[in-house]
Amino acid sequence: MLVLDHFGLTDAGKVRQNNEDSLLVGEGRDPSLFAVADGIGGFEAGEVASSIAVDVLKELGPGDSVERAIQEANRRVLERAREDQKLSGMGTTVVVARFTGTGEEATAEVSHVGDSRAYLLRDGELRPLTEDHSLVAELVRSGSLTREQASEHPQKNLITRALGAEEEVEVDTTRLPLEAGDRILLCSDGLSDMVAETRIKDILSTEGAQRETETVVRELVSKALEAGGADNVTVVAVDAREESHKRASRGDDTREMLAISGEGTAESPGEPASQDGRASSKRAARRERRSRKSGRVRRFAGLLSRFLAVVLLVAALATPVYLWLDSRYFLGFEDGEVVLYNGVPYDVMGYELNEEVRRTGLEDSDIGEPYQEPIRNHRLYTEERVEEVLRGLEES
Repeated sequence: MLVLDHFGLTDAGKVRQNNEDSLLVGEGRDPSLFAVADGIGGFEAGEVASSIAVDVLKELGPGDSVERAIQEANRRVLERAREDQKLSGMGTTVVVARFTGTGEEATAEVSHVGDSRAYLLRDGELRPLTEDHSLVAELVRSGSLTREQASEHPQKNLITRALGAEEEVEVDTTRLPLEAGDRILLCSDGLSDMVAETRIKDILSTEGAQRETETVVRELVSKALEAGGADNVTVVAVDAREESHKRASRGDDTREMLAISGEGTAESPGEPASQDGRASSKRAARRERRSRKSGRVRRFAGLLSRFLAVVLLVAALATPVYLWLDSRYFLGFEDGEVVLYNGVPYDVMGYELNEEVRRTGLEDSDIGEPYQEPIRNHRLYTEERVEEVLRGLEES
């Protein structure tokens, strides 16, 4: 029998006072459904948007469509924002994992919008199950940036897709066979931005999949806090384990295939867990060979990155990427005044991908500190949404 052990943990971090993340750890109508939602913050009440997304997913019954639920969450976020001007422009990312089937037919279905991520650890190897919906991720996919360069890029948090951003939202979904020993990780960017993937892999794979799920999750959150805790951090881990007949017959919390055990959700992390084991020499040798190969690839990619950036710019002017850039707006401070820009706050080889639309007449001294964050961070909006935000600023 295959059993799911799981644990979820969220923490506000060391910089932000409020936690805009929300999580679902099997508490809904479908106990095999897990999710992480990262609210888009500042004055846009991201915590409200992420809570709406999780509440919709809690209503989802076994067999119901996850993608339709996410689209319904998008509708509710937009509806709530229209009802309350203070919530105008709020949004959230979401990543969802659902587990179905029996025996060799067991599967994991992962759906996401935005830059909250899902990873699979199998046989000591970590691979992403999602691709960020972000500007920097688009540059990685085009070849203009390496994955390593993207992790350090100053504009890595500029997402191109989120619930609450558009009337219709496109959901990416992937399905994969589930095997005993698999460990699936869901996380907000509060983890992936603060802890390198190589370190995440080391923590997840210590002593294979035998470490307690809760111990692994607590250590990941602790490492994100130790690295600075610059954002809210949320981590959910789900382990698929072969249940022995002896344990399966012991209690009523296990049931025919994909039984749910080891339930847990926490609001703040405990002490960092210790790594109580080491990889085999064979596995270490494989890692060393991969490391050398990765170094050669990075050096070669670095030589190509500038050339590819120019190619990307030329291609963008003749493809839908340009149309997407032209449909985005953001706010910024210039000489103490709020200025509206069309495009994105990004440049390629010195070429600015934005232009000034107008000066708003709003002075930075007139805007409270909580409302300044999205302006300083150049949050992206559609034309309709940015006008709503400006009206809200003028009224407040």
